Amino acid sequence: MRTEEELYVETGYRVLHEDQFFLVVDKPAPLPVHAVGRFKEKNLLSLLIRDLRPGSEGFRIVNRLDSETSGLVLVAKSAQAAGKLGILFESRQVAKEYHAVVFGVPEAQAGTISDSLGLKVESGHNIRNSDPEGEKARTDYQVLSSAGGYSLLKVMPRTGRTHQIRAHLSFLGHPIVGDKIYIDPQIFERYIQEGWVEEMRPVVKTARLLLHASQLEFRHPMTGKMVKFTSEIPPCFDTFLNEVK
Repeated sequence: MRTEEELYVETGYRVLHEDQFFLVVDKPAPLPVHAVGRFKEKNLLSLLIRDLRPGSEGFRIVNRLDSETSGLVLVAKSAQAAGKLGILFESRQVAKEYHAVVFGVPEAQAGTISDSLGLKVESGHNIRNSDPEGEKARTDYQVLSSAGGYSLLKVMPRTGRTHQIRAHLSFLGHPIVGDKIYIDPQIFERYIQEGWVEEMRPVVKTARLLLHASQLEFRHPMTGKMVKFTSEIPPCFDTFLNEVK
């Protein structure tokens, strides 16, 4: 098992917005948002604390992204701001847009996935499955382009369940390129232990998950003004699609 020093992460985050209440950070991938497992220092929160030296209340991650998902993360500067921003997410008052590259071409150019989400354990990991008794979830999507048997989608999650986008697109028959856990959990287990190994590529196709949190829009909880933050799709998305044409 590799030590933390040997584990590969991307650390080049960017602060896109800062006011007295919160930061909007463009997170690279792979990079965990919190200290987890062996990633005691190699995580977004630790990097922000090291680099920006917050006040006495510290920083609080508001919307968690998976390590392999890049894009917009809100970081509150106080418990009060975190609470108010958290309520916006919980009450579905935040409009979210993601972009994803998936296997195949969905039959419908736009659609809605509304499978309720349960949990199962596979290869020692919690994985979402379709369960009528599970958490209600809804994901809207639109096909933007297709090339070489893959498609670029704009994805709008209307609920905020863990792994919702990844699971829903997998249920649709179009898992996200690079999604080790929803393509082959055994590859995911090996990835956790060893990091990326090139012999994984024939199955999952890319070293990182091609999922990006590209837009957040909501009413600022302190000023009442509508705000919108955007992050450009990483170049590796276009590179992949161009190479498979």
